[in-house]
Amino acid sequence: MVKINNLSIEFKGELIFKDFSLEIGRGEKIAISGKSGKGKSTLLNLLAGFIPDFSGDVFIDNIRLERVNIGEIRSLIAWLPQDTSLNFDTVSDLFYAPFDFAENKKNIPGKNEISEIFKAFELDEILMSKSTKEISGGQKQRVILASCMLLKKPLVLLDEPTSALDDNIKEKVTDYILSRKDITVLAATHDAYWISNSDKEIKL
Repeated sequence: MVKINNLSIEFKGELIFKDFSLEIGRGEKIAISGKSGKGKSTLLNLLAGFIPDFSGDVFIDNIRLERVNIGEIRSLIAWLPQDTSLNFDTVSDLFYAPFDFAENKKNIPGKNEISEIFKAFELDEILMSKSTKEISGGQKQRVILASCMLLKKPLVLLDEPTSALDDNIKEKVTDYILSRKDITVLAATHDAYWISNSDKEIKL
Protein backbone atom coordinates (compact mmCIF):
# COMPACT_ATOMS: atom_id res chain seq x y z
CA MET A 1 0.00 0.00 0.00
CA VAL A 2 2.91 2.34 0.75
CA LYS A 3 6.42 2.16 -0.65
CA ILE A 4 9.15 4.69 0.14
CA ASN A 5 12.61 4.50 -1.40
CA ASN A 6 15.59 6.61 -0.29
CA LEU A 7 13.53 9.46 1.13
CA SER A 8 15.35 12.60 2.20
CA ILE A 9 13.63 15.69 3.65
CA GLU A 10 15.36 18.84 4.84
CA PHE A 11 13.56 21.56 6.78
CA LYS A 12 15.13 24.90 7.71
CA GLY A 13 18.59 23.46 7.23
CA GLU A 14 17.88 20.38 9.36
CA LEU A 15 17.87 16.93 7.77
CA ILE A 16 14.72 15.18 8.99
CA PHE A 17 15.07 12.05 6.84
CA LYS A 18 18.06 10.75 4.93
CA ASP A 19 17.85 7.73 2.62
CA PHE A 20 14.81 6.41 4.50
CA SER A 21 12.96 3.44 3.00
CA LEU A 22 9.74 1.73 4.08
CA GLU A 23 7.22 -0.74 2.71
CA ILE A 24 3.74 -1.26 4.17
CA GLY A 25 1.52 -4.06 2.90
CA ARG A 26 -2.22 -3.80 2.40
CA GLY A 27 -4.11 -4.22 5.63
CA GLU A 28 -1.06 -3.77 7.85
CA LYS A 29 -1.27 -1.72 11.03
CA ILE A 30 1.98 0.17 11.55
CA ALA A 31 2.96 2.25 14.59
CA ILE A 32 5.56 4.97 14.10
CA SER A 33 7.27 5.78 17.39
CA GLY A 34 10.12 7.98 18.52
CA LYS A 35 10.85 11.13 20.46
CA SER A 36 9.28 14.44 19.50
CA GLY A 37 11.03 16.06 16.56
CA LYS A 38 12.15 12.78 14.99
CA GLY A 39 9.83 13.09 12.00
CA LYS A 40 6.69 11.12 12.88
CA SER A 41 4.26 13.87 11.89
CA THR A 42 6.47 14.82 8.94
CA LEU A 43 6.13 11.31 7.54
CA LEU A 44 2.34 11.40 7.77
CA ASN A 45 2.21 14.89 6.26
CA LEU A 46 4.40 13.70 3.39
CA LEU A 47 2.07 10.81 2.58
CA ALA A 48 -0.92 13.15 2.71
CA GLY A 49 0.75 15.40 0.14
CA PHE A 50 1.50 18.35 2.40
CA ILE A 51 5.30 18.29 1.89
CA PRO A 52 6.09 19.01 -1.76
CA ASP A 53 9.86 19.26 -1.42
CA PHE A 54 11.60 15.94 -0.90
CA SER A 55 13.94 13.60 -2.70
CA GLY A 56 13.38 9.91 -3.25
CA ASP A 57 10.39 7.92 -4.45
CA VAL A 58 7.04 7.60 -2.68
CA PHE A 59 4.23 5.39 -3.94
CA ILE A 60 0.74 4.97 -2.49
CA ASP A 61 -1.33 2.15 -3.96
CA ASN A 62 1.24 2.03 -6.79
CA ILE A 63 0.68 5.71 -7.59
CA ARG A 64 3.79 7.86 -7.48
CA LEU A 65 3.44 10.85 -5.15
CA GLU A 66 3.93 13.99 -7.27
CA ARG A 67 2.48 17.49 -7.39
CA VAL A 68 0.34 16.62 -10.40
CA ASN A 69 -1.54 13.79 -8.70
CA ILE A 70 -1.96 15.02 -5.14
CA GLY A 71 -5.75 14.93 -5.58
CA GLU A 72 -5.69 11.29 -6.66
CA ILE A 73 -3.46 10.36 -3.71
CA ARG A 74 -5.65 12.17 -1.19
CA SER A 75 -8.75 10.40 -2.51
CA LEU A 76 -7.25 7.21 -1.03
CA ILE A 77 -6.55 8.64 2.43
CA ALA A 78 -8.38 9.39 5.67
CA TRP A 79 -6.26 11.63 7.90
CA LEU A 80 -6.40 12.56 11.57
CA PRO A 81 -4.11 15.53 12.34
CA GLN A 82 -2.42 15.89 15.71
CA ASP A 83 -4.13 19.25 16.25
CA THR A 84 -7.87 18.59 16.49
CA SER A 85 -8.79 22.18 17.41
CA LEU A 86 -10.59 22.59 14.10
CA ASN A 87 -12.83 25.60 13.60
CA PHE A 88 -16.35 24.15 13.43
CA ASP A 89 -19.36 25.44 15.36
CA THR A 90 -21.21 22.17 15.94
CA VAL A 91 -20.16 18.57 16.42
CA SER A 92 -22.29 17.66 13.42
CA ASP A 93 -20.33 20.14 11.26
CA LEU A 94 -17.08 18.64 12.53
CA PHE A 95 -18.18 15.07 11.84
CA TYR A 96 -19.55 15.69 8.35
CA ALA A 97 -16.82 18.09 7.15
CA PRO A 98 -14.82 15.45 5.19
CA PHE A 99 -17.98 14.35 3.41
CA ASP A 100 -18.44 17.84 1.93
CA PHE A 101 -15.70 17.09 -0.60
CA ALA A 102 -17.04 15.83 -3.93
CA GLU A 103 -14.84 12.72 -3.75
CA ASN A 104 -16.39 11.71 -0.42
CA LYS A 105 -20.06 12.49 -0.97
CA LYS A 106 -20.72 8.92 -2.10
CA ASN A 107 -19.60 7.69 1.32
CA ILE A 108 -21.89 9.86 3.47
CA PRO A 109 -22.82 7.43 6.26
CA GLY A 110 -26.34 6.38 7.10
CA LYS A 111 -27.88 6.57 10.57
CA ASN A 112 -27.15 2.93 11.36
CA GLU A 113 -23.47 3.29 10.47
CA ILE A 114 -23.15 6.36 12.68
CA SER A 115 -24.98 4.67 15.55
CA GLU A 116 -22.72 1.62 15.32
CA ILE A 117 -19.43 3.49 15.42
CA PHE A 118 -20.62 5.97 18.06
CA LYS A 119 -21.54 2.99 20.23
CA ALA A 120 -18.12 1.38 19.62
CA PHE A 121 -16.38 4.63 20.58
CA GLU A 122 -18.75 5.23 23.54
CA LEU A 123 -20.14 8.44 22.11
CA ASP A 124 -23.73 9.58 22.66
CA GLU A 125 -25.43 10.57 19.41
CA ILE A 126 -26.92 13.59 21.18
CA LEU A 127 -23.43 15.09 20.87
CA MET A 128 -24.19 15.83 17.21
CA SER A 129 -26.47 18.68 18.26
CA LYS A 130 -23.96 20.23 20.63
CA SER A 131 -21.43 23.00 20.10
CA THR A 132 -17.82 21.88 19.73
CA LYS A 133 -17.11 24.13 22.73
CA GLU A 134 -19.36 21.95 24.89
CA ILE A 135 -17.48 18.68 24.40
CA SER A 136 -14.17 17.45 25.78
CA GLY A 137 -10.95 16.99 23.84
CA GLY A 138 -11.37 13.23 24.08
CA GLN A 139 -14.90 13.37 22.67
CA LYS A 140 -13.74 15.58 19.82
CA GLN A 141 -10.90 13.19 19.02
CA ARG A 142 -13.32 10.25 18.92
CA VAL A 143 -15.78 12.13 16.71
CA ILE A 144 -13.03 12.84 14.17
CA LEU A 145 -11.79 9.25 14.36
CA ALA A 146 -15.34 8.01 13.74
CA SER A 147 -15.57 10.25 10.69
CA CYS A 148 -12.21 8.92 9.44
CA MET A 149 -13.39 5.33 9.74
CA LEU A 150 -16.65 6.01 7.87
CA LEU A 151 -14.85 7.64 4.94
CA LYS A 152 -13.99 4.07 3.85
CA LYS A 153 -10.54 4.94 2.57
CA PRO A 154 -7.94 2.20 2.06
CA LEU A 155 -5.17 4.14 3.84
CA VAL A 156 -5.69 5.78 7.24
CA LEU A 157 -3.07 8.18 8.61
CA LEU A 158 -3.41 8.97 12.31
CA ASP A 159 -1.27 11.42 14.28
CA GLU A 160 -1.41 10.61 18.02
CA PRO A 161 -4.93 9.12 17.70
CA THR A 162 -5.42 8.34 21.40
CA SER A 163 -3.58 11.27 23.00
CA ALA A 164 -6.75 12.76 24.56
CA LEU A 165 -8.37 9.48 25.63
CA ASP A 166 -8.47 7.83 29.04
CA ASP A 167 -7.20 4.24 29.33
CA ASN A 168 -10.58 2.48 29.17
CA ILE A 169 -11.80 4.30 26.07
CA LYS A 170 -8.31 4.21 24.54
CA GLU A 171 -8.27 0.42 24.48
CA LYS A 172 -11.75 0.17 22.95
CA VAL A 173 -10.95 2.65 20.19
CA THR A 174 -7.59 1.01 19.50
CA ASP A 175 -9.10 -2.48 19.33
CA TYR A 176 -11.81 -1.28 16.94
CA ILE A 177 -9.44 0.43 14.52
CA LEU A 178 -6.67 -2.17 14.54
CA SER A 179 -9.12 -5.04 14.04
CA ARG A 180 -10.37 -3.61 10.75
CA LYS A 181 -9.14 -5.91 7.96
CA ASP A 182 -10.15 -3.58 5.13
CA ILE A 183 -7.80 -0.70 5.90
CA THR A 184 -4.09 -0.01 6.15
CA VAL A 185 -3.25 2.12 9.17
CA LEU A 186 -0.12 4.18 9.77
CA ALA A 187 -0.17 5.87 13.17
CA ALA A 188 2.35 8.17 14.82
CA THR A 189 2.00 7.38 18.50
CA HIS A 190 3.61 7.22 21.93
CA ASP A 191 0.82 4.96 23.22
CA ALA A 192 2.20 1.63 24.47
CA TYR A 193 -1.15 -0.16 24.03
CA TRP A 194 -1.51 0.97 20.42
CA ILE A 195 2.11 0.02 19.66
CA SER A 196 1.84 -3.43 21.27
CA ASN A 197 -1.32 -4.24 19.28
CA SER A 198 0.00 -3.06 15.92
CA ASP A 199 1.51 -5.47 13.40
CA LYS A 200 4.81 -3.62 13.41
CA GLU A 201 6.56 -0.75 15.20
CA ILE A 202 8.96 1.52 13.34
CA LYS A 203 11.16 3.56 15.64
CA LEU A 204 12.48 6.85 14.28
